Amino acid sequence: MTDRRAIAQAMAALSGPHRAVIYRAYYLKRSTAQIAAEDHTEECDVRARLHDATRELLHRLRDVRAPA
Repeated sequence: MTDRRAIAQAMAALSGPHRAVIYRAYYLKRSTAQIAAEDHTEECDVRARLHDATRELLHRLRDVRAPA
């Protein structure tokens, strides 16, 4: 399995909010301050969501790439 495919599968397995915050931060290159302003929330909340989402993505990647 290619890395791109593994990432796509792991991203698809995330919840909508986790997928959205990762997409905005890493694909759209938004800062946590920008995301917070767009969502009308505190930056610390965005950082916490991004942290949780990143941990979940890494967990999912391990599951996807683990040998069967």
